Amino acid sequence: MSGMELYEANKILRTVKSALSADGYKLPPSADADGLMMLLDRLDPDKFLAQKIKHARTADKNSAAYNRSFHYLAFFRALIAVKNGMPAPVTYTSAMLLHKTVCGDLNADAGKPRAAELLTDGNAHTDPKYIAGSLKSIITKMNDTEIAPTISKEDFAGYLSHYMRELLIMHPFDRGSDFTLRLFLVMFSKLKGFSLLLYRSTPSAIKDAEDKAFKTDDVTPLYKLFLNCLSYERTTAPSPARDGAPRTRRELARDLRRPARKNNEVAAVQQPEPRGGKKPAAAAKSKEDVLKRAIRLQQKISKLNEQLTELIQPLEKTEGDE
Repeated sequence: MSGMELYEANKILRTVKSALSADGYKLPPSADADGLMMLLDRLDPDKFLAQKIKHARTADKNSAAYNRSFHYLAFFRALIAVKNGMPAPVTYTSAMLLHKTVCGDLNADAGKPRAAELLTDGNAHTDPKYIAGSLKSIITKMNDTEIAPTISKEDFAGYLSHYMRELLIMHPFDRGSDFTLRLFLVMFSKLKGFSLLLYRSTPSAIKDAEDKAFKTDDVTPLYKLFLNCLSYERTTAPSPARDGAPRTRRELARDLRRPARKNNEVAAVQQPEPRGGKKPAAAAKSKEDVLKRAIRLQQKISKLNEQLTELIQPLEKTEGDE
């Protein structure tokens, strides 16, 4: 495990957690440590979640317990999906499969466009019969967006805010739609050479910016949010599809859901004998110590972030009332 692996894992963990927290869901304290272990390939997602899925399916679908389980499972599925990324160009199919991957454990309709009409606070979302065509149209525009560093961060934030507004109005999925859309933009941004680090803002600020874009057509808060949360990726080249050919639905689903090949499987073949007489067992123990310390630090950071959010929220409400 390298420092870079740990850094990237922590970045994904905090981004996905912020994307979920914007919907008002608070994860249990253990989720940070388990999520980090999963991202570092120390915890198998399917084995870890199997019993939890089985237990959740016995709960009443209208209960608070079922709702907690839905978001909890979606969080871990989202971690692996964001880690594995999305092949370029993004497609209607890849958007549907992302939703199925994230929400499919408890939602039989996951991966399908919303079929019923929907109102949010009296405001209508796109008629279901137009969702497929509208989503394909937006994705075409998204793929036409230039790649960093050709496009500036300011211009990309502008495009992103308009894409998100259209997607929020559409509300393409019945459940977990906003969470999936945030993940979709995070993964799309990476393909275009940017990191969308949602943890640079508060969950309430994310939700407020989205609500204003949907209800009032004002994308200014979204633009400011994205501009604050965007940074350039270390490498700006998007991941090409295999041999330039489009991926099949099965390949896309596999890439989104399954963890990437463990680094130590390759390292076991490629790495030479350690120098200086340091034994492999000692090196492994050192890595475990670093991981344990990283998890403890992550837990402390999460608690501090929660305390910071609690302090900031009253200030945000005060500013909004002025």
